[in-house]
Amino acid sequence: MLRAALIWALTALPLAADGAHDSLQGAFDGWLAQNAITGSIGTAVRVDGTWQMSGTGARGELASVSKSITAVCALMLVEEGALDWSDTVADRLGRGPDVTLAQLVTHSSGLVRDGTQAAMRLWLDRPTGVAGHNGAAVLDIVTGRGDPSGTPGKYAYNNENYALAALMIEAASGQPFEAACWPRLGLSEGVGVSDRAAAFGPWGGIESDAAGYLDFLHRHFEPGSRLWEDPFAYPHVEIGGGAYYGLGMVFRPFGDGYNFWHFGALCFPGRLNVGSFAVIWEGRVSVLALYDACVDWDTMFALDAALAEVVFGDRP
Repeated sequence: MLRAALIWALTALPLAADGAHDSLQGAFDGWLAQNAITGSIGTAVRVDGTWQMSGTGARGELASVSKSITAVCALMLVEEGALDWSDTVADRLGRGPDVTLAQLVTHSSGLVRDGTQAAMRLWLDRPTGVAGHNGAAVLDIVTGRGDPSGTPGKYAYNNENYALAALMIEAASGQPFEAACWPRLGLSEGVGVSDRAAAFGPWGGIESDAAGYLDFLHRHFEPGSRLWEDPFAYPHVEIGGGAYYGLGMVFRPFGDGYNFWHFGALCFPGRLNVGSFAVIWEGRVSVLALYDACVDWDTMFALDAALAEVVFGDRP
């Protein structure tokens, strides 16, 4: 779940990290109190090329922030030569739409009707069988509808894209999703498939503590990484406001680099209502915020604004 975050075009990011962790924690605590919800935040500040972490916290639901892990796993397989961005679902899986892996990871496949939204209510807290997620059921839903009704190449956010991308990862690697991706990405023990949302794994069912996810984020999106050096060299699509959707993250050129971010939410009233926000600003400050509520867009944007003000200073 996402929308272009309000990443302010402000003054240059300060190099000094003194007090940054406490200030980000304070801004997050204020946002929690204002909205009468609970949550945890992990922050990291890059000083002289080294990330200084604060607030590891317990594992929590990443929700749609999970998509970044799936997309970068696909990148690993492309680099190995086991997949190509031009491979289609139909060719790799023997059925399904004639849409490419690049279109899936950028939500530009033409799949616009998200069949997971109703199905996920039934799949929450239920065993998923050998595959570990219900991607095969999503493929059945998509195949049953026939050709995509949207416009290929046009951005339309849809969980189905990442369910199908995960099936392509599994077909190419010959392994279940978790077995294929965790070793390739070097994920720590702090990152795992959620017990409650396992059925949504590749598109919204991964959980992590802050240290585990931020380590992944730094490794693949920090200065010097290939995605930082040129995210435009990889599948991406413009989504408006100067922002792009790339490999499981929204990004925007900023200063001498980029900002990358993604929101997540699992909204099952009376059962599971959680949200997440992951961001790395200009390769120097990163945050993973996890909270126990399903909030609206204005409230999400208020979180982004509160944290960004700490990082960049007062808006002009």
